[in-house]
Amino acid sequence: MTKRITIIRRRSGWFDLDLRPAWERRELLLLFAQRDVVVRHKQTLLGPGWLALQPLVWAVVFTVTISGVAGVSTANQPAPLFYLSGLIVWSYFSQVMFATSQVFIENEDLFSKVYFPRIIVPLSSLISSAVTLLIQFSVVVVFVVAFQWMGRTDGLSWRIVAFPLVVLHLAAFSLAVGLILGASTAKYRDLRFMTPFLVQVSMFITPVLYPFTAIPEQYRVAASLANPLAAIVEESRWCLLGETMLTPGQLVASLLTTSIALACGVLLYQRVERTVMDTI
Repeated sequence: MTKRITIIRRRSGWFDLDLRPAWERRELLLLFAQRDVVVRHKQTLLGPGWLALQPLVWAVVFTVTISGVAGVSTANQPAPLFYLSGLIVWSYFSQVMFATSQVFIENEDLFSKVYFPRIIVPLSSLISSAVTLLIQFSVVVVFVVAFQWMGRTDGLSWRIVAFPLVVLHLAAFSLAVGLILGASTAKYRDLRFMTPFLVQVSMFITPVLYPFTAIPEQYRVAASLANPLAAIVEESRWCLLGETMLTPGQLVASLLTTSIALACGVLLYQRVERTVMDTI
């Protein structure tokens, strides 16, 4: 009987990247994603119901305070819909970014005992967080239909079929930021305490609480380049509420930064993973 022997060698060089082992063990993606979902809602009273409740509570709070008291514009859209359509994007980004940024620290014991492609764990967070996004997206659709029935919005249209493309853009940028932070946190532990702060700051530097049009027109391309999440939120509102679509320049700027950040994140992550267990 012939035994199969797997030889694991440390790869060298920044661009010595091979994702084939991750593809060969792709079943682990679902196992890790399932683990994340189960652990997240284990022994909770409402279970997945919390996923639907959280954006609703925030939408009510923002409608009363930001729109009602502060009088911030919601681009002629009902305030609850305006905030919900932005919150589901920010929620997914924050979940993926936080989970991925802690990947080496939270999985230290596992990584030190078992070999498998480390990139699988960050990728699994995309899937587990997509469960949250799907539930929250369904809630938004229900509210859009309800407001359409009341005649307060134009409602859903063919644009909603483009939402999966928005999710791909969102997932790529979320993973990119998470990988960069995860690789950095493995070496500089201080960043672990900064990540929750960065998550909260991201809400205010992204047009979740205010319309993208609040940014002066001459700076919108620069804003999309500096913060692709701003453009992604606007893409979400275009799909769900019929907001004005980004200009080609704004869209290209956002995609460009996302692509560069993702490439840098993957390369940095695979560079750090080779020696991280010796220093963590």
